[in-house]
Amino acid sequence: MRKYIRENKYFKWGLTAFVVIAVALMWNQIMTQWNTVSDFAGVVVKALRPIITGLIIAYVLNPLLKVYEKYVFGKLFKKIFKNKPKAAEKLARAFGIVICLITAIAIVSGLMLLIIPELIVNINRLVTSLPVYAENTINYLTELSKEYPELVNPVIDYLREASQDLIAWVRDGVLPNANQFIADLSMGIYGTLKALLDIIIGVIVAIYVLVSKEKYAAGVKKATYACFKKTRAEKVIALAKYTDDQFGGFLVGKILDSAIIGVLSFIVFSIFNIPYTLLVSVVIGVTNVIPFFGPFLGAIPSALLILLVNPVKALIFVVLILAIQQLDGNVIGPKILGNKTGLDSFAVIFSILIFGGVFGIPGMIVGVPVFATVFGIVTAICDKSLEKKNLPTDINEYGHGKVIEEIKKIEAQEE
Repeated sequence: MRKYIRENKYFKWGLTAFVVIAVALMWNQIMTQWNTVSDFAGVVVKALRPIITGLIIAYVLNPLLKVYEKYVFGKLFKKIFKNKPKAAEKLARAFGIVICLITAIAIVSGLMLLIIPELIVNINRLVTSLPVYAENTINYLTELSKEYPELVNPVIDYLREASQDLIAWVRDGVLPNANQFIADLSMGIYGTLKALLDIIIGVIVAIYVLVSKEKYAAGVKKATYACFKKTRAEKVIALAKYTDDQFGGFLVGKILDSAIIGVLSFIVFSIFNIPYTLLVSVVIGVTNVIPFFGPFLGAIPSALLILLVNPVKALIFVVLILAIQQLDGNVIGPKILGNKTGLDSFAVIFSILIFGGVFGIPGMIVGVPVFATVFGIVTAICDKSLEKKNLPTDINEYGHGKVIEEIKKIEAQEE
């Protein structure tokens, strides 16, 4: 019976038609009930958010855990428990996870302790100095208007109109909506507390995942072999390893690169006595995680902030940032990352714009490794197809009509 089913082409056609019709009906049902489906998907994602957070935390901490487990606690407990390798492995894993969490909490807390007090001080300083800046600007424009009235007077008129509009907005827009502002602030506090709860639950999930990561990986591998043929399962596993290499290598390398740039910026800015040195260095280091556009996202607001204090220092800051980014792009970045993604500059910009436009800042961070993974898979498929056709896989062979000439020769031989 099974042989008949496998070899009967009409049965295969009927099964294919049934599957196509079922999928079409299901898709039509989804589209007609899209609001309901979307709401349900939102509820599911919201419920899974702590678990997703935990998986992300575990994935980010796993490289650090490997270092602690292999080079620190692994060697230590192997010496202590020479005759009990299993106990040594368990203790190395437990201590590694604890130190990983302590390290992560220390880094996050340290950044917050560095940024928040500095930010509060700088905001107070900016608010206190703002009237002085405004008065100096008005005096400068007044003196300038005496020499160039046709250029400066329109600017002064525009500033007066803008100030009147600002006062009207505060009087007519902000004050009447104070209750709504308080309600929005309350919702923001609730959202912050909910996010903290998700992070706490995520940390607990991450601990469970890191403790038994080999077991879970083996379970996924077992399920893969159960669902696919052996050769297909091996391809799926190889694809998963390739994806992990792309993501893990790029993200870890980028974080390390950004940490180096942050420390280097702090040293250089301190030497040149740049205002807001600590705050600006942290901003530069954090935004450097975003490929290509990150340095600009951090440098532009920092330069404007320094410009309010000292225009000359702002110019020096811009020159220093350009020098640091050249050093990062040509020396530090290639040493750490190498050609990990295999993408050229246009592909990097394209991936950041697309993923950033759809997913925001997180999309800008993961867009490059995601696109690199997809690009690698598509390249592998194309190379395999070309090999079946006895065509070269080297892209350089397709320049200047080389392959076209070979195809013409093959067609001539076939005729």
